[in-house]
Amino acid sequence: MVGFNPFSNIPGVPTSQQLIDMAFGRASKISIELPSNRDPLLMAKLREIKRIKTVSSIISDRLKSIVNGMPNINSIHPFYRDLFCVMFDRDSYVKSLKNVSWASSMIMKLSKKYIREIRGVENPREAAKLRRAFYGRVSSIIDDIEGDLKFLSNLVKLRRLPSIDFNIPIIVVCGAPNVGKSSFVKCVSTAEPEIAEYPFTTKNVSVGHIMGPYGVRAQIVDTPGLLDRPLNERNKIELQAVAALKNLKGGVVFLIDPTETCGYTLEYQLNVFKSVREFFADRILVIGLTKMDLASKDQIDNAIKLINYDKIYICSSLNCIGTMEIVEDILKSMGV
Repeated sequence: MVGFNPFSNIPGVPTSQQLIDMAFGRASKISIELPSNRDPLLMAKLREIKRIKTVSSIISDRLKSIVNGMPNINSIHPFYRDLFCVMFDRDSYVKSLKNVSWASSMIMKLSKKYIREIRGVENPREAAKLRRAFYGRVSSIIDDIEGDLKFLSNLVKLRRLPSIDFNIPIIVVCGAPNVGKSSFVKCVSTAEPEIAEYPFTTKNVSVGHIMGPYGVRAQIVDTPGLLDRPLNERNKIELQAVAALKNLKGGVVFLIDPTETCGYTLEYQLNVFKSVREFFADRILVIGLTKMDLASKDQIDNAIKLINYDKIYICSSLNCIGTMEIVEDILKSMGV
């Protein structure tokens, strides 16, 4: 897959009860295979020690793998860091990782302590009693991090974020709903666009790639639900999600439907354009008048007059007419 989502391989996180059941269940099946004439006390010690090692290894290793499998928020690209902060509290994330790491270390320390004590007992009953005490301590520790495990388990939502390669030019496609954004991405993409999600919207994100003779020339990203209405109509969460797009450096294609068959008036679409233009003030931005197969000359002329912008192209996302020309001109302006 072209591109990379730093959350794509984050580990699944079990509940505290699942973790306990898995470890204790496996330990309960432990048996010691020694000649029947061996000392019963020695066999009891070995059996309880092996149970403790099994429980501590399963739980500690699983907790450690959870911590190691989670990305360092400070080291990932700002685009993904901003999206993370839209969905989750950063401080809670750091705290949960610390708590889970502490639990992993503490269980290993306790296992060594109880193993030492078992080695010094004088009868099998004391060995079993110490093993049960260890189980109790482990259960208590896991209960303490139950909330942390639950918090981290929700991070699987981040796997669905789109994969973006920030070393390759990115063209963002935006516009009011139903103007043909996803079709535009499909038209200009060399292969079938990858479908991902912004988990805080109800729409899928299309990420297309334009392949050249030496690899990927550019990425085309559709942003449904984010840049399809004026920013002053957004709530705080949506504005944070939109802000993440600032980190996608490259050009912008804004699509306008002059026929208004998208369900939105030209005036409304121009209000969205004004908002997007201000947001991407430092980017190369062009307008594509879509649905040229449906639009009349008067509708096109009227739209051009009202838009009053110097970079306007006419295209059809339905029939893929004029779409690649728009992208090629943007890439040329970007020096690609």
